[in-house]
Formats: sequence, C-alpha cells, structure tokens
Amino acid sequence: MATVDYPLIDHGAVDRLRSQPLDWQYKGLPPGIGSLADLVGRRVPVDGFTSPVAILDGPALADNLDRYAAFCAERGLEFAPHVKTTMAPALAAEQARRGAWAFTVANVAQARVLRAFGARRLLLAHEVIDPASLDWIVAEQEHAEIYCWVDSREGVAALDARATAAGRSVGVFVELGLPGGRTGARGVPAATDVARAVEKAAGLRLAGVAGYEATYGTGRSADSVAAVRRHLDELVRLAEVVDAETVTAGGSLYPDLVAESFAGLAGARRAVLRSGAYLAHDDLRYASLSPFELRPALRVWATVVSAPEPGLAFLNMGKRDVSYDMGLPVPVAVLGPGGQRPAERLEITALNDQHAYLSDPGGEVAIGDWVACGISHPCTTFERWRALPVVDSDGHVTDLVRTFF
Repeated sequence: MATVDYPLIDHGAVDRLRSQPLDWQYKGLPPGIGSLADLVGRRVPVDGFTSPVAILDGPALADNLDRYAAFCAERGLEFAPHVKTTMAPALAAEQARRGAWAFTVANVAQARVLRAFGARRLLLAHEVIDPASLDWIVAEQEHAEIYCWVDSREGVAALDARATAAGRSVGVFVELGLPGGRTGARGVPAATDVARAVEKAAGLRLAGVAGYEATYGTGRSADSVAAVRRHLDELVRLAEVVDAETVTAGGSLYPDLVAESFAGLAGARRAVLRSGAYLAHDDLRYASLSPFELRPALRVWATVVSAPEPGLAFLNMGKRDVSYDMGLPVPVAVLGPGGQRPAERLEITALNDQHAYLSDPGGEVAIGDWVACGISHPCTTFERWRALPVVDSDGHVTDLVRTFF
C-alpha cells in the first residue's frame, strides 16, 4: 500500500460548508438566522436558541484532537479515525490537519459522504457483499484508495468477480475474529485461508489484516483486558503468518492496549489505530473506561418545561435528541435567573421521545431554567443533529459543524 502525497481531504470543499445558508431545517438554532455570520458571537443557550440545542465545546475538541495525535506520534502509530462517530467533514478535516493517514467508515453510504469532500484514502471497516456497494468500491478505485474487510472465501469471490470484470484491483483487509466476537474469520488458520484466497484472486490484493478488540471486552477488569490482549496477540500473529503490510485495530476504549500489542510487530509493518468516539468523548461510558484524560466536548441544553410534583421535573429533550443506548444523559449544569451553577443532585431517570424525566430531590430547578446535559456514547447523539454550534469557553459561538447521516 503506497503512501501518496496528495491531501487526505479537500479542505476547500469543507470550508465552503460555512457559506451554506441556515434555515428551519436545523433544530435548536435561532429562528430567523440565515448564515453562520448571524450565529457567530451569540451565547448558547440564551441568545435566541430554541430548546433543545446541542453544542460542541471548541477548546475540549481541540484538546482531544491534539492528545490523540500526540499519542499516535509517540507510539509510531498511523491514525485512521472512525468518522462514523460524527459524520462531520469539518471534524474529519481537523483530524487530517493533525496527521491522519486515512479515514475509517462503516459502509458505502458513509464513504460516499467523505468522497463528496475529496477524501482520498478510506478504510471501509466492514464486509461488503451487496452488488451495488461492490460496484461502487470497484469504480472508485480510479479516484481514491478504498479498502474493505473480507472474512470468508464467499466474500472474496464476490468482490473479485466485480473487480475482475471491471479490470480493476481492489485492496482488502482480512478481518480476524475469535469465537463469540463480532465479524471476522474465526481464528488465525481460518483467516489465513481467507488471505490465501485473496492472493489467488485476480482482482484483489492483500492490503493488510484487521481486528476490533472492543468486542471482546466490557470494561477494565482483568478478564476483559486479558480477552482484549488475546485478540490483539492473535492479530499480530496473523500479520506475521500472512506477511501483512498493514495491521489495524482500535476503538476508543483500548487504544493503549492496541499500542502495546502493535509495538511488538515484526518487520516494517504499518500499525494503524482507528478510534472515533475519542473526539467528543462523553460523561459516562468512555469517561469511565478510556485510558486518557479526555474532555467531554458534546453538550445538550434543554429547558425545564414542567414540575408537576415535588422532586420531579421534565426537560423538553428526549430520545430524538440524545443517546440512550449506553446510559442516560447526565445533568452537569443549570442556568437560571441567578446565572449558571453546577448540577448537584439532578438525575435523568427516563426518556420519552421528547421528554426527559428529571429527578430533583433538592428542588434545584424551576420552570424555565436551562439544564446542560452530558451524554454517554457520542455516536448516537451526533446522528440526531444536522448542525452543532461550536462554542468557546464562555459559550459564545465560533463556528458550526454540519453532519451528514
């Protein structure tokens, strides 16, 4: 897999997003604004924003971006951040500015978004089998380096047939899995067999081997860490057996373990980390498990719209606005007539489509107050917002990030 000197993404195309109009399509933004210029300088949430509104903490984002870039540089890792987390070209561009080697996506739909912004090297970290997706990957080889995973002879044959018919060559990564895991050929012998099939395929070339360690761990217990290490050790062994040029793994839960395992790679193999959720981090799942002191950069502000009985209030924020698949939102601050203060004993106990049940045993909030909530698992909050204001340390808007889910 040759290294090329062209830009990873078209920064001009990303910058042009800032000139696109703003209107009723973007929830949370002040009614009546028409452009980013109308938004910059406003303070969230009080300067005209409708409730709820999701924001990104600019300084926290920058710190997280810088920390990961430094970690990869220190450990000799290439970085291919998983853009499925944000699907935000503006944030992918910031990752590229900090030295990203490639972008990771989960499917052809996501790859097409990044290609629309000139992305030139993509790891499609998934098996691809449907004919339309296969044909798109094959056709795009003329314009970009696009790689996908394979874990079976059937998958190899399907992609090889399309590539050979088109007279193209497609690079693939053989994915390793272990019993009980997610996708991936089960064990080194099975994965080696897939690699040998790739080597015999006229339209394919073996670009590397891939794994995903987080499917084997649930936390930082000794058993989880041991299971993660077993998978990574097997991935390194597979790379040596098939003489893979590139080895890749890594989410945002165990990047330190990936780095430790890949430090033992023999030969001049490229080691690639694929974390994604690190960029925004969170206040619960990743906050409790990440090995790094990252900063939560994603907040959702909502107003108290009802307090029908003592100790219970309701925010006008629900499942359509925040993630709830790996824990409920965490109240972190209250903004009322007396100014902003930390949340003390507030807890969100349930969500409906558009309501959050707010336990308030100390009577901290009143109708009309704004409550800032941290989230757990940023991926499923980003997908609920087409545009998120970026704010400075005082809450004033400095930019806007658009998503494309």
